[in-house]
Amino acid sequence: MKRNLPVLLVFLLFAVNSIPVAAQGAELSDFIFGTYTFSKIDPADKYNGWATIRYGVGETLFKLDENLKVVPVLVEAYKLSEDTRTWTLTLRDGVMFHNGNTMNGVAVKASLERLIAVNERAASDLMIESISAEGNTVAITTTVPNPTLLNALCDPYACIVDASADNGKVDFNMYPVGTGPYVIKEYVPDDKAYLEPFAKYWGGAPKSKSVTVKAIPDVDTLALAMQNGEVDAAYGLSYDTLTTFSNDDRFNVMKAATTRVYMLYFNLEREWMKDRNFRRAICMAVDKKSYGAVLLNGAGTATKAAFPSSLSYGNDDLFPDVPSYDPEGAKALLTESGYTDSDGDGFLDKDGKKVSVKLLTYGRAGLPQSAQAFQSALTELGIGVDYEQVDSVDQHLRSGNFDICTYAYVTTPTGDPFSYLNFTMGTGKGANFGRYSNPEVDRLLSEMASEFEGAKRADYAVKIQRIATSDSSYCYMFHLNMFMVTKLGVTGIIQSPVDYYHITAETSRGSI
Repeated sequence: MKRNLPVLLVFLLFAVNSIPVAAQGAELSDFIFGTYTFSKIDPADKYNGWATIRYGVGETLFKLDENLKVVPVLVEAYKLSEDTRTWTLTLRDGVMFHNGNTMNGVAVKASLERLIAVNERAASDLMIESISAEGNTVAITTTVPNPTLLNALCDPYACIVDASADNGKVDFNMYPVGTGPYVIKEYVPDDKAYLEPFAKYWGGAPKSKSVTVKAIPDVDTLALAMQNGEVDAAYGLSYDTLTTFSNDDRFNVMKAATTRVYMLYFNLEREWMKDRNFRRAICMAVDKKSYGAVLLNGAGTATKAAFPSSLSYGNDDLFPDVPSYDPEGAKALLTESGYTDSDGDGFLDKDGKKVSVKLLTYGRAGLPQSAQAFQSALTELGIGVDYEQVDSVDQHLRSGNFDICTYAYVTTPTGDPFSYLNFTMGTGKGANFGRYSNPEVDRLLSEMASEFEGAKRADYAVKIQRIATSDSSYCYMFHLNMFMVTKLGVTGIIQSPVDYYHITAETSRGSI
């Protein structure tokens, strides 16, 4: 991919998009946001919608508040039909796309239809049968009653874009046409995005003259850029720096308990991983508390569940079959299961074969450190480890060329447990990287999909997790307390529990 756009394309983009917002009463400042990763930003493409929302380029019809409750954004009113299959949404008046087109019912219909045509996870969550539109109203009919449709419309993949602008002339993964407070003016893949305020933003004039998002994948370089004043805010810093920035009065550290879980995927189709006792022994070797307390500088809370204990379906007491940290017990279980060091070389074998696993991870903060500590724990058990850190981990996971993968996953991207459980545990689903398949889990997921009563949904979530963790098909290590560092005086930037609301119309350097 070329790193610089042709001059003509840049000119056209500047001409089509809005002009900068003029300062009102005081001169606006440029804002520079440093991040460890730089994603593409077509919301319909895989998980790229996170960046669309984070950078203030796009918005969803609804969003999740700090308590993970659904609240309207681009919608003024909504109602559900008596047969619980059709949701009718009344859209907010006066919302414009960055190219000057009006966001109306027809545009929202086109945006959602574009989404479900290309995004498997969205199609699975939304369960849309048909969409009709008239004026400022959209009616969404689902194939079956879908109690979490509004939740799913909070997910970044549901960011509303002007689908008519996706005509092949401009790459939507570089220049999506959204409704957010900022317009992308220049995009350099893997490097930076330069954004200017959208003059016709429905939420009022943005408070920064411009926003530049800079990719700084090396965490030490990112920390140095923050300390040297090269960036106004930094996201994705190493947890080793948390104390440093917390003790420096030039900076503000924002923390938020998130639903992002650090977990182990087990490839259940691989030779050793098919053995339930082998998996259980591995789970017993994971020192969850130390990983969170030491490797992440206190930012990880040990867990037995996919969801944090603040949620009714995430309390550790509900999962008594999940083993605690017990390395000696793990060794004993392996011995009982026929794994022995028959030649005294320090590594186990069984049925004449040496026991070795391929351990995969990627560069998200805390994952490599956790994977390396886990590698040492496996070696202590006498298990050989082929360790690899990769850039594009999902591609490797889909290929099946791994035994174990340390992975980080936001488990309530919609404020409800179903999306995560269905997509990671349902037979054949897109993030079921371990090839897990259990008829009872599939049955419970099917029933949960159409259950409207909250307590019953929570009960389903508990039952499903119990089944999947009782035989150690999944291992959850700890939940993450995310943090972001800003210069003192910065306002209007968010570190949310779901971790995808960052840049807003209120984002500003302030007076300092």
